[in-house]
Amino acid sequence: MNNLTIDDVVRERQSNALFTVPASATVTEAVDLMAKESIGAVLAMSEDNLVSGIFTERDLLLRVVQPGLDPKLTPVSMVMTRDVRFVSPSTPVEAAMALMHVQRHRHLLVIDGPHVHGLVSMRDLVQQLLLHGQGRFEAAVRAVDKPA
Repeated sequence: MNNLTIDDVVRERQSNALFTVPASATVTEAVDLMAKESIGAVLAMSEDNLVSGIFTERDLLLRVVQPGLDPKLTPVSMVMTRDVRFVSPSTPVEAAMALMHVQRHRHLLVIDGPHVHGLVSMRDLVQQLLLHGQGRFEAAVRAVDKPA
């Protein structure tokens, strides 16, 4: 598979933008940004510009909508996921996908020391496998789809 790494994914994406909101922002503000940019997550940043957490579509459903909180009054800091999973840029794509599957996360922060390189989604990783998998991924999908 050409030993694709997370750094390859971050570099080859069409946009290198990292979408963030202050942890004090309201859920409505975070959702507005997510909708505008067609993304499934934003990073919540502290006053010191450090990553405090991640706010995802799943957080919106389970921590805001289901309990009936008012998104206009609820700060992201109350409903975000604080335990942000991360990988280094040198992590192989397959290892990152395995981590995401086991931990049931759809987004991973890419960091190298204090430097944030980006945020990758399961969709980003699948796209790289399809583009650079030399047919392995497609062959595996066809094999699963064959009737027994």
